[in-house]
This record gives sequence, structure tokens and C-alpha cells, in this order.
Amino acid sequence: MGLRSLGFGRRLRCWAIGLVIGALAMGPARAAAQQTSLLDQAQSLADRGDAKAARQALARWESEFGEAATLEQWAAAWFLAGRLAEDGAAAELNYIRVVVEGSSTAYADDALLRLGQYKYAQAEYAKAVDYFARLRRDYPTSEHGPQALLWVSKASGALGDVERACAAAQQGLRELPPADTLLERSFLEQRASCDLSARTYTVQVAAFREVSAAQALARELLADGYDAWVLNATARDPLHRVRVGRGLIEAEAEVLIDRLVSAGHSPFLVSQPGREQDRL
Repeated sequence: MGLRSLGFGRRLRCWAIGLVIGALAMGPARAAAQQTSLLDQAQSLADRGDAKAARQALARWESEFGEAATLEQWAAAWFLAGRLAEDGAAAELNYIRVVVEGSSTAYADDALLRLGQYKYAQAEYAKAVDYFARLRRDYPTSEHGPQALLWVSKASGALGDVERACAAAQQGLRELPPADTLLERSFLEQRASCDLSARTYTVQVAAFREVSAAQALARELLADGYDAWVLNATARDPLHRVRVGRGLIEAEAEVLIDRLVSAGHSPFLVSQPGREQDRL
């Protein structure tokens, strides 16, 4: 009888210890699940457009689970806080934190994209290009790479760097994801825009069948301080054309036109490049 009782007591103690160990093992797992669930809930609320509830859920997550959170979870929280920020400066600070402290996480490339877009919206185009270029350099396999190229093209165009703007648009067309027609259309529009910006002009003042008449007018214009030259006639085009200026942007050409009109001429804009041109 005593041995049976002793055996039962041992089994009871083992069972009790097992319960304690099981409870200890399940505690952290359950806490981690709750932590992830609350963070997911905040993200889901943000995705549905309920910013107020999402902020409340995020604040609760930070209060209850922040101390035990992993870097990946914190990066997710900072990124979400950036999305939910009520002003651009607060969003910027949260995205910078993702980039600086969470550079190894899955949120860093997206944070760089958003930082660049924010700087573009602030007309800080050089800084925007820096962010987009960093995304391309530090995260070469990022799904946001082609989109970053589109913004490089936009920001470079705004800076007047037409060559880089067009190169980025062309590279973006080569890297397009399959069937992304919206991004493709944006790249095509950007390439057309930068090509237009790259176009240069000259101003035609008059055209003559006699080269001597063209040369006489060109000399007169030169004496008045204009950069005048003669486009000589060809077999297909029998006229000698007197023009002013080369490689002008449209605004410069328009200024010339206004001056020439005031001087009694009837000039008009001509897009370059044209035929081979011979100076007087």
C-alpha cells in the first residue's frame, strides 16, 4: 500500500511539474502571437483607411509589447507610423528611422521610396534623387527599383538634368515588370517629356533664292548683335535661309523672336537639328 501511494505521489508531482513547464513554454509563444496579431491589426486598420483606430492599436502595441519587440517588428511599426503621420515632417522622421535603424529589414527600401517622394513634393529635387539612387544602390533586387527610376527621371528633369532624366526613363522601360501598363505609360510620358525638354531651336528671319540677299541680311543682323547665319540652299530646297541663334531652348528663342519683331522682321521658331548649316 505504501509503495503504491509513493508511486502515485511521484506521478502526481511529475504531472504538476509538466503543467508548470508547459505553461511557461506556452506563455512566450502566446505573448508573441498576441504581439504580432495586434501589430497586424493596426496595419489592417490603416489599409482600410481607419487611421484613428490604427494609431490607437499601434500605441497599444508599443505600450504592451514594445520592450520585447524584434527589429523587424519595430521597423514595421515605424513604417506604419510614417504612413499614419498627420504631417510630412513626422512621416519623414519615422521613415528615416526605418532606413537608419532598420536598414536590414524588409521595410527599408519602401521607406527610401517614400522619403524620396516626400522630398520631391517639397521641391527638394536633389535630395529626392539621392534617396531614389540609394534605393537602387543598396537594394538592387527591390520590387520598387523601376518606380524609383521613374522618380529619378522626374526629379532630374525638374533639376534641368535632361540627360539623366531621359536615361532613367529609358532604363525604367527596360526594367518594367510584366504587364505593368500603368508604370509603362508613366515612363513613356516621362520619356516624351524629357525628349521635348532636350529639343533645341533656332529662329528663322527670312529666306531668299539669291545667296547674296541672304548674306546681306545676315551681315546686317550680325552688325545689330545677333548670332546670324545662313542655311544654304540644296537641290531639294532652293532657298537660302537666314537664321539667328543655335541650340536655343524655347524660352531663349522666344526672346529673340520678340526682339526681331520689334525690329520689323517676321521671324518664326524652327526646331533643331536640321540640315547641315553653313555660317556666313
